[in-house]
Amino acid sequence: MPMKKMTKTALLSFLTLSVALAAAGKPGTVQGQVVDSHGKPLEGVTVWIKPVVTTGVAEVLTDEKGRYEVSGLPPVGYQAYAWLGVRYQGQKFCYRLALPKTSEYNPFVPKDGVVRNFQWKLSGRLPDWSDDESELGYFGGSLSPLQGGFQDRWATNNDQIELQLTPIGPLIDGSAGQALTKTIPGRKVAVDIPIGTYKVKATFIDKNGQREALVVADDQNGSYGTDATIKFKGASGSCTGGYGGSAGRAYIYWRFK
Repeated sequence: MPMKKMTKTALLSFLTLSVALAAAGKPGTVQGQVVDSHGKPLEGVTVWIKPVVTTGVAEVLTDEKGRYEVSGLPPVGYQAYAWLGVRYQGQKFCYRLALPKTSEYNPFVPKDGVVRNFQWKLSGRLPDWSDDESELGYFGGSLSPLQGGFQDRWATNNDQIELQLTPIGPLIDGSAGQALTKTIPGRKVAVDIPIGTYKVKATFIDKNGQREALVVADDQNGSYGTDATIKFKGASGSCTGGYGGSAGRAYIYWRFK
C-alpha cells in the first residue's frame, strides 16, 4: 500500500519522537531543539545545562536547525535553561525561553539521555518562579501606570486602574497581537504583556466601583489626552543567566480630568 502524504503536524511529531529516542540511547547526554513562537528553528540561541548542587555550567549554541547537544555529563542533577536576545525598534529584549511541560523545569539526571526542547513565548506564567505578583514571574513585559503631576486625589491599592491596550503594528515576533485589558490595584504594575507598541486608555475605579475616565501621556511632562502610545524599553548587557522573565518595561502616566 503506498504511503499517504504526511501532514506537517505529523512530521513534526515524528521528528520530535526521533530526537527523544536518539537521546534515550546516549547516556550522559542532553539534547533538544529551540524554536520561535511560530515553531521555526532558532539558530545561535544560548543553552545552559547547569548542575543543581555543584558549580559550573555546560553552555552551547543551537545550530542552523535550532538543535543542540551536550554530552559526557556525570549522573548528577541538572536543570536546563535557554535565552534569546531579540532586536526590536532599535532595542534589545531578553527572553528566557519556555520548556513544553511544567515538569521539565524540575531537576533531572541524564543517566539514560534526556531531551529538553525550548520555545520562545511572548506571554505566560514562568512555572519555576515562586512569586506570583512579581513581574519576573512572566514571559511578557510589564507596564507601570504612574500618577503624574500634583493633584488633589491620589490612588491607593483599594482603588483600581483599568488599562485598555490596543496593538499598533506587529508585535516583537511579527504577529498581529490582540487587544488587552489589564485591571490592577492603584499602585501596582500590569504584568505579562507581549512586547509591542500599544495605544493605551485608562479608567480609574474607586473602592465603591465608580468608574472615571483618565487622561494619559507617555511622559510625565508630556501632553495628556484620552489615549497615549507606549513602547517598551529593553535590556542592557548579556541576556544569558537571568532566571526571571519580564522581557521589557513600559510606563504610562495618568491624571484625573
